[in-house]
Amino acid sequence: MTKQTDLIGNHPNAEHPLGAWLKANDIPATATKCHRELTEINNEENENLILWMAKKIISHHYDSFRLEQLKKKYAELGFPKYAEQNRKLPIVDKVKKGNATEIILIEYIQSTLNKELTHAFKLRYNPNVDQAIKGDDTLLVDLFQQESGDDLKIYLGESKFRKIPDKTAVNDISFSLEKEKMPLSYPFLVQEIAKTNKGLASKLDDFIVQDIKDKGQLIYTGLLLSNQNTSANVERNLNNDNPELIFISIGIQNPENFINLVFDKANELIANPSTL
Repeated sequence: MTKQTDLIGNHPNAEHPLGAWLKANDIPATATKCHRELTEINNEENENLILWMAKKIISHHYDSFRLEQLKKKYAELGFPKYAEQNRKLPIVDKVKKGNATEIILIEYIQSTLNKELTHAFKLRYNPNVDQAIKGDDTLLVDLFQQESGDDLKIYLGESKFRKIPDKTAVNDISFSLEKEKMPLSYPFLVQEIAKTNKGLASKLDDFIVQDIKDKGQLIYTGLLLSNQNTSANVERNLNNDNPELIFISIGIQNPENFINLVFDKANELIANPSTL
């Protein structure tokens, strides 16, 4: 088993959209580098991938109440104005790229673990959809049973999009995930979960994050999405002695085109929400 697999599990198989899109190479880990290289099997214009990703973009930005309201208003006069008033999808290019990359990281970790993890859909709560929201890029928790009772793993992530990969992007992700780093959003996560599941929130509230970290169950996940030179750039520049860090590179032919296609499809679906 590679260290990468030990930290987050195996790359998904071709039955999952991310497994059909990307192939994985776990580069042998060192004391300062644990890197999973992802490269394209099918190019980023694959219709099934674009549709799947567009639906994920929508589900991360719109809650069920807002989607139901959009469906209700769709047949009524003034729907375009109503939809714009309640717009949750960004139109600012930088924010689109950042949000999409965060979502890919969340969905990738869940695909490698083959389970839905508890997390707050923070993009739904952004009061200004065209500005990047502050806080942890990704915070996922896995509550599971041991013979001694409930136990927890936390997955803390930092993600970045770059049209062209560079040393600064690798360093920024690495710096954000140094071994002293603690999650900032755990209390927010518990509070949000409490709105719909007080029992689960109460269980999560019983854990002390420092104790989880001390047991080696706080896993750090970095992601850089860029062009086909991404992996080589990570290999040249990654230097991080956090033993619980995995750095994931996604190198595709045209990353900007991919983001644009995904948001175009998401906007197309929102414009006719009855199809969702």
